[in-house]
Amino acid sequence: MSDSLLLIGAVAIAALVIGILAGHFGWGRRWPSLSKLHPDYLAGLDYLVTEQPDRALDMFLKLMDASADTIETHFSLGSLYRRRGEVERAIRIHQNLLAREALAPEHREQALMALAQDYLRAGLLDRAEGLLLQVSEVPRLRATALDALRGVYEGQREWQQALDVHRALSRMRAAPPGFVSAHYLCELATSAIERGDLDGARRLLREALTEATPFPRAGVLNSQIAERDGDSELAMRLLRGALLEAPNLILEELPHLLRLAGAERRDSVLQGLVAQTTRDPDQLKRLVFAAIAAGLTDAPPLRAAVEQVFAGDATLRVVWQSGRHGDANPQGGRADNAVASTVAGTDIGRVAHEIGALLANAEKYRCNECGFAGRNFYWHCPACHSWDSFEPYAVVKLG
Repeated sequence: MSDSLLLIGAVAIAALVIGILAGHFGWGRRWPSLSKLHPDYLAGLDYLVTEQPDRALDMFLKLMDASADTIETHFSLGSLYRRRGEVERAIRIHQNLLAREALAPEHREQALMALAQDYLRAGLLDRAEGLLLQVSEVPRLRATALDALRGVYEGQREWQQALDVHRALSRMRAAPPGFVSAHYLCELATSAIERGDLDGARRLLREALTEATPFPRAGVLNSQIAERDGDSELAMRLLRGALLEAPNLILEELPHLLRLAGAERRDSVLQGLVAQTTRDPDQLKRLVFAAIAAGLTDAPPLRAAVEQVFAGDATLRVVWQSGRHGDANPQGGRADNAVASTVAGTDIGRVAHEIGALLANAEKYRCNECGFAGRNFYWHCPACHSWDSFEPYAVVKLG
């Protein structure tokens, strides 16, 4: 039997015993009263030990009487099952509570909230939504229920409803930060752009900027609107502004920026980006890896930056230098400076090309909250549902 199951059994039995002692024997009684415990509790423990949790749960539910003294035992056991991911058992406990006609109103409300949390954990969002709407009418549980409901609407991509709930929470001073509602507005603006409602999208983005400033996502979307309007100059300006606010977007947005610039202005744009990042090694590295992913390492403005990043990164430096051993003069002399420069450039180009091929299939981004990694960029982490948590992350396997 696993240690975790033993722990659960011990906690469950302890909680149940305490509940029974409190409810039936009183805290002032002496220890001999323990002998009065119902023998079926031992049977329940035996079911746990022999890994028959469903039979154990049936036994415990039958024996607990949901009195005011033992009600918290039900909630503790249900919460324990939910945290372990055994959601079906948690649901049974809370449904068992709600089936009791004599359950006090405050305990019924608590059971409804617990059951809604069970449904959320199980991914049954429609069922959770109905219960949370019901619980949100209870003043003492309103903020908790609304925040959970906001999560449901996020999961269903019902952005207007999520925004409405966020605003209700704001009136209660219980809302998440303003950038969350700004993202809801950007999601609505994205839908408006897709259906061609550019004026509606602009209005939504202006509203987003009142919720959070600076807010680079609004700049990216405004750039897309300007591009659709045929104003590539404005689109470039807006996108460069967004990249200044959020340098982490360079891997995602560099191809878009260069497409707006066109072939005739590509090098001047790259030169400007290099100038912006020269004093920040991390930003320079992001720019170089974005250029590698986009197949731009041959661009003249980037050559020195690529060499600087390769020389400053221990792994890249070893790979780059290992490719140069065979380039010495076969007579034992050293190549002259011009030849050495050409060789170095060739080596960097080769390694950069190989890394670019790896990046094409690598996990480029990672959530800094939960560690979820993927090839695509998300404003909203698919795993932990955090906003603005994705950062460039290239898993490059060399050798």
